[in-house]
Amino acid sequence: MNRILIPLVVALLTPTVLAQEEEVDEWAALDAEVRSLAVIEEVDIPGPTLWGYVRTNLFYRDEGRQRAFHLDNIRLNFTGDVGEYSYRLTADALGGTMHLEDAWMRTTIGEEIGVTFGQFKIPFLRSGLLEARDLLFIARTRNGIYYSRRDQGMMVQGDHGRLHWSLAGQNGADGQTERMLTTFHTKVNVVGERELPWEGAYRAGSNTRLTLGAGISNDDAASDGTAYSVEAYLVHKGISVHAEWLDYGNDYSLVTPLEQRGGTSPWSITASYMIVPEKYEFAIRFDDFDDNRTPLNYDRQTLTIGINRYIHGHDLKWQLNYADAAKNGVHSNPLLTDGPHEKILALGLTFSF
Repeated sequence: MNRILIPLVVALLTPTVLAQEEEVDEWAALDAEVRSLAVIEEVDIPGPTLWGYVRTNLFYRDEGRQRAFHLDNIRLNFTGDVGEYSYRLTADALGGTMHLEDAWMRTTIGEEIGVTFGQFKIPFLRSGLLEARDLLFIARTRNGIYYSRRDQGMMVQGDHGRLHWSLAGQNGADGQTERMLTTFHTKVNVVGERELPWEGAYRAGSNTRLTLGAGISNDDAASDGTAYSVEAYLVHKGISVHAEWLDYGNDYSLVTPLEQRGGTSPWSITASYMIVPEKYEFAIRFDDFDDNRTPLNYDRQTLTIGINRYIHGHDLKWQLNYADAAKNGVHSNPLLTDGPHEKILALGLTFSF
């Protein structure tokens, strides 16, 4: 009798046991799925890096024996990366009010192409693109001052070995209307590595670097708003030389006559020598405004000499500059003195954090 009942009981109970085991497995799988949903994948979004610098100087101007302190920059930068995107937000508190400078985001297409959206500098001239704290003198070249300004737009950049180029479309002089400022710039590292990210020969090493560049910029808001640039940058051991030459269309920016860029070809040449490696650097610069044409005929040139004392590179440095600004034209220049020369002596300090 037991031989018959035992197999029968086993046969009757087996489906129930299997169902319970299957039910247990389903609940275990469901629990595992719930746990997996509860674990959200963390995206690596590091916080922005905050950095900046203060640039100030004490100057003496022979006209009226003027002595005063001047703040050049109170700069704050937020930079960071989110995946394949990088960004920068820059504000300057000069004058007691925060002003937006840079506000852009950049991504890459492949290994050689980058795309930038937002507000950024016009990619036309090296002396204008450099960070203010990395300048060899307290002030930029005359051409660099014009092309250190920002505008809103889009830029595509390429790096192909020794060749580097930038193509940008920005709002231009007429703001957010149908006309645009279009700029193309290219440079080639003829000898050695890429140029240093600052002016002068600080940390130049023993190798030679030679870079040649050229650009074209056209602003449709001006009747002849085309400008051309050619520049060369050489560093050999403790010596650096940088030369730039620009050419403006005849009707360029005549609405602002103090600039008087239309029909001119201003140029500058800058040279430096590292007297004591990484500590003391002597520099000299000559700017020719080429503004001796009508209607203003200023005919201005500026000779500047300086000595830099690097305490912690360009992050912490003293700068002593002497400038002789000459005006040989027949008209009085409201930016200079009524005499043929204006002399300025300035002691500058840059502190980065």
